[in-house]
Amino acid sequence: MKRRRLPIPLILLVPIAMLAVVIVAGVYRFSLSDDDIMAKFPNQPIESDALLYAWLGISSPNPLTLNVPESRAFAFIDEYDSANGLASGQYDAGTERGRVTLFTQFKLDLRSDEEIWFSAPFMVSNQGSGRFYYLGLFKYDPQPRRVIMTDSVLLGDRIELEQSQLGDNKHIEVTFLQHSAQQSYIEQPFDRVTQRYERVGNKLKQSK
Repeated sequence: MKRRRLPIPLILLVPIAMLAVVIVAGVYRFSLSDDDIMAKFPNQPIESDALLYAWLGISSPNPLTLNVPESRAFAFIDEYDSANGLASGQYDAGTERGRVTLFTQFKLDLRSDEEIWFSAPFMVSNQGSGRFYYLGLFKYDPQPRRVIMTDSVLLGDRIELEQSQLGDNKHIEVTFLQHSAQQSYIEQPFDRVTQRYERVGNKLKQSK
């Protein structure tokens, strides 16, 4: 007695059935408008970073991070003291840990050609006794919607910031007190210094 052969091998039924499902799903997808799809899957609200909005008025889902100078570490700025004009966060570089404090009250607006640039000094403190002050150059990049620091220059160790303003030709002028050569760092600094910088591209250049 001869065995009857099925017209279609059973092993082929599974891929044929899957192909049919894909075709039906494709027809259903193209029968829907974009509005129908968005109605089925509404957008979820994106929470803005509170610090950036309060400080800069920028609505961004990305938090502010600062790359620590002379280190590969990044500080996550997650604390904001609006009354004293300070924002801060910790960093961890393995063998070195510390804190970065951003002096938001000394921010200077450097907008140019519809680009949002600004400068602000910040301080890096670690396990040692030093407190190193820098002037940072920042830019808001609208594509990823985040603020990035493009450059920084060292102002000094354990200085006292007094003023930050835009001078002639929109030069950044930072005035601070530093220790004299005869002073110990545990003393109050009293030498007043004003340093001037200008933005050249995404860098800070000291000017006379």
